[in-house]
Amino acid sequence: MLDLISIILIFILDSLPQTSSKGFLIMPYLTYLSYRRDKKNLFLLPLMGIILSLHSSEPIYSFIFIAINITVYYIYFSNFDYNLGNIFILSIAQIIMWKIFVGDPLIVVKIIVISLIYFIINLFYMRRATK
Repeated sequence: MLDLISIILIFILDSLPQTSSKGFLIMPYLTYLSYRRDKKNLFLLPLMGIILSLHSSEPIYSFIFIAINITVYYIYFSNFDYNLGNIFILSIAQIIMWKIFVGDPLIVVKIIVISLIYFIINLFYMRRATK
C-alpha cells in the first residue's frame, strides 16, 4: 500500500512545473526500495524511471540517474544499516544528488533547510522498512 501511495504522489508531483519539488519524495523512496530488495523492485524501479522521464527532454538520463542511485544505495546498505543515525547523512547525500540531477546550484543554507524535510520523509520510510 505504501508503494502505491508513493508512486501516485510521485506521479502527481512530477506533473507540477517546478523541478525541485519532486525530489523530496523520489530520493527517499529510491533509498527505501534499495533497502528492501524485494521482487517488486523489478517493477517499481523501471516505473520510477518512466515517471521521471515523462516530462524530460532526455529520458535516458532519468534511467541512468536511477541506476546510479540504486547502485550507490546498494553499496551503502551493504556496509551500513538503515537506522536513525544514518538518515541525516543519507538526506544530505540525496539532496546533493538531486540538485546535480536537476542542475540547481548547491547553496549550503538551502541544503540544510531542505534536509529537515528529507529527514522526516526518510524517517517515515525507515520505520516502514524496518518493521
